[in-house]
Amino acid sequence: MTGCCTLPPREAPAIPLWINGRPVLAMPLEFNEIRESATQRLIRRVPMVDEVLAASAIVCANQSQRLAPEAVKDFLTSMLQALEELEDHFSGLSAVESHTHLESGKADVANAIASVQALLEKPLASTYRLDQSVLALSGPGMPLSAALNLVLPVVINGGAVTLAPDVNAPSCALALTELCGQCGLPDGLFNVVYVRDPVALQLVNEPGIAQVRLFGPSAWAQRWQTAAMDWKTPCELVPA
Repeated sequence: MTGCCTLPPREAPAIPLWINGRPVLAMPLEFNEIRESATQRLIRRVPMVDEVLAASAIVCANQSQRLAPEAVKDFLTSMLQALEELEDHFSGLSAVESHTHLESGKADVANAIASVQALLEKPLASTYRLDQSVLALSGPGMPLSAALNLVLPVVINGGAVTLAPDVNAPSCALALTELCGQCGLPDGLFNVVYVRDPVALQLVNEPGIAQVRLFGPSAWAQRWQTAAMDWKTPCELVPA
């Protein structure tokens, strides 16, 4: 299994979105810059996209072929093996973008691996209809665990996900969606877009969104749960 989203060269190119099983380069009006905490060296430029482009990912999710129940075990087994093989790679990504030590990155990956193992041992629920998808929002901290816990329980139970990761830690989510495709997940089931909060709020009302899932620290989650009181769309806080 090849590595994904390795650290960029000195020019710090913009990272792509991931829509319908492939990278999408965007030229927005605004980029979010990610810098090393110690040196302030620019290491990522994250394209902050508008509702139109972000909503195109939701359209793809709504129209995508779902993961067949008989393929779930093979998919999760492949994911478990791939994450174990790429543990050092993901640990480094997590540590750099969450501005923590490598041990914290390793803990993030260990949590993600444990989550996949738990999904392998849990019966399927077949929760989501074929014409519905989920908007997932990830807050600061634990970037790989957040992406995995938001996405995998949905896609193995008949759903599709458009994930808006923390814009200061997007690379684990991008690498994870690429890895999911390598492990057999159909195109369009897991998309990644980068948006500011006002655009995320607009996406909640996009056609086909059956649920909003949140994963992040308590203060961040409380702010979103307060906003969700005005939504018609159900909102779920995913525990760490």
